[in-house]
Amino acid sequence: MGKITLFFVDDDAVYAQRLAAYLRTSEFAGRIQLKLYSDLSLLLRELDKETYTEGILLFSESFYPELAHRTLRLSKVVLSQAIANSSRADEKLPFLFRYQSLEQLFSHLLALYAVKQESDGFFLGRKTQVISVYASTGGSGKSISAVHLAKQLAFRGKRVFYLSLENVSPASRWLSGETGQLSRLMYYLKQAPKSLGPKLQLLKSHDARFRIDYLTPDEQAGEMQQMQPEHVQKLVEAIRELDAYDALILDLASSLHPRIVAALELSHEVIWLVQDEWNDRFKTQALSREVKLPGNVRYVMSKHRGSPVQEVEAYLPYIPEWRALVSPEQLWTSDIYEQQIDGLVARLDGRADRPLRAGKEAMP
Repeated sequence: MGKITLFFVDDDAVYAQRLAAYLRTSEFAGRIQLKLYSDLSLLLRELDKETYTEGILLFSESFYPELAHRTLRLSKVVLSQAIANSSRADEKLPFLFRYQSLEQLFSHLLALYAVKQESDGFFLGRKTQVISVYASTGGSGKSISAVHLAKQLAFRGKRVFYLSLENVSPASRWLSGETGQLSRLMYYLKQAPKSLGPKLQLLKSHDARFRIDYLTPDEQAGEMQQMQPEHVQKLVEAIRELDAYDALILDLASSLHPRIVAALELSHEVIWLVQDEWNDRFKTQALSREVKLPGNVRYVMSKHRGSPVQEVEAYLPYIPEWRALVSPEQLWTSDIYEQQIDGLVARLDGRADRPLRAGKEAMP
């Protein structure tokens, strides 16, 4: 087994040199290759020059604003002057206490890294995983959930592509970048599929704030109605063939249009939003029998108001402020919703204490 690359950027030169000197003569020397930086720009230049898919980035709190939310494949850890050692590797951003012995620091660092490598679960070593977000009835908050899911996966360091297959996508009003590009790509899907890969690279949109790539349709619903199962298959395959993403989030219309059925059948996971009312339950039961669903179907209660429901094992809360949106910014200000989405991501990634039950039997 090769050494673990440890990138360490610190503005305390004395501490950094002491750490480097200790490592050279310690038991950890055979396991860790240290790359030491005091200049953040030099570190970023190195990380931009070469794509590192494994290793650790340890940085002091002074570099938190620049590095905490930067999308990297490295395992990020913050060296803190005040916060005690994190005990769980599935925390968004673990902390280690600066003023502990260096032996303890390296031991904790390697333990966090080992647990994280073992628990990367659903995404580790796999090609792009296709995750569909679906609901039997409209008004479930499906698109909000899908975009939040994509955003939270990106926050956890995953490379994410969001694709809306709705007739008209509200996400076009929420995301930054050039929206409606899926409609331009439809020509190549139908007329020149061999050039789909290069065109996809050119036409995909990017939201720099959430660090996700995406495609949404424009407001011509008829064009999406003409999209056929083979078009969905080609598009999903083209995105996966880029080998640039850990997750492809499909935001699906609440229908059994052939393109939607095809997307469901291509999915590795389906997050099926349900509402606590009879009509939605009836439609969910009926539609789930009509579609050849994948093995993992996650039934999630949307717009939950507090009453427990036995048939689901995750809940997304009802947010009253979203009833009358006047700005997309309102969608990103609910801490409780973010927490529940993060819990869903943790379950999906195999890190939660109690995983979601998979399969159709979860919803009678």
